Amino acid sequence: MAIITKLEELMKKRGYSIAKLSEEIGISPVNISKIKNGHVSAIRFSTLDSLCRVLECQPQDILVYQERENDKKKVIPLFLDYSGTTDLLLRSGAENVKDFFDSIIDLQNKTRSEVQIIMVTGSSKESAKSKFKLLSDLATNYGLEELFTGVVAEYSGHYITKENSSQLVSIDKRILDKTKEIEKLTKEYGGEISTSVSSFYNVLFEDISRIKLSEFGEKIDAIMEDGDKNNPISTTTYYDEYGKECDIKPKGISKANAVRMIVERLRKKYNIPFVIIGGDDKREDLIMYTENTDRFKKMGLNSVFIAPSNIGKISNYDKNIIVGKWENATGIVDTIKQLTGRVREREDGAIEI
Repeated sequence: MAIITKLEELMKKRGYSIAKLSEEIGISPVNISKIKNGHVSAIRFSTLDSLCRVLECQPQDILVYQERENDKKKVIPLFLDYSGTTDLLLRSGAENVKDFFDSIIDLQNKTRSEVQIIMVTGSSKESAKSKFKLLSDLATNYGLEELFTGVVAEYSGHYITKENSSQLVSIDKRILDKTKEIEKLTKEYGGEISTSVSSFYNVLFEDISRIKLSEFGEKIDAIMEDGDKNNPISTTTYYDEYGKECDIKPKGISKANAVRMIVERLRKKYNIPFVIIGGDDKREDLIMYTENTDRFKKMGLNSVFIAPSNIGKISNYDKNIIVGKWENATGIVDTIKQLTGRVREREDGAIEI
């Protein structure tokens, strides 16, 4: 912690020089200067009383508590892809899950930091909450109550925590403004709007031809056109074995953006030595790392991508991409162990990889 003095600002505001203030409160100019420049380890109540009386202020106007970066709890955020990495954990059996938790504990001990896992998913809010609870309960049973801290269903803009469900991304006003038109067109084409999936609007059809579905998508595009090239509304239609549907969502909301937004939020509260992003061999998961590498560097942060399976040429031999030996939970444990082996703590307490 740090107590800093704002006496200099207050003196300027009240029009006091060191000499004038010294004369009025009966303290030597040298001591006034020391207080003003924060070169004292303590201040008498009688001195503080005199300063407040003369400067017509309260003690909190002179002395302010300011948290230093090194005083913040050290937290390493680990973003795990929902459909890939976390599924491997859930399918792997109790022994492998125990090995994963042990590897996390070793990393925490080596870095003297707390690892917080945030799942990232494009799946439905309800599905995300269900899997998050399952993993969170497993960690709690192992004595890691705070390991799984949240899950982001990024397309719907929800950041789900143990305590509540809150909006990470504001619901796009452009879509809300067009609600009546979307609902009217959906009814005309015999569709039904589902509220349990990942996009803002997911329109499902029981019986519609490919041509009609394409026509519906084009009409939605016409409704949503607003000229915003930086964050356009994306309308995607599907006609396959899984169903006939149309997704309507802002294109700019992605897993990579969700990761960045959470890191920015966490940095206000914690000292973050580095960021870990985990995924399987899908390019989409790697993008969570690649799109944020430069962004994090500008924040003064390093980031690492861990993959439980061989991701091949798309890794571009990046030294901060750590690949596991097998495409299962053992591979996840392997990446955590490799990362732990590379971590070093400097004399100033900072962590480097």
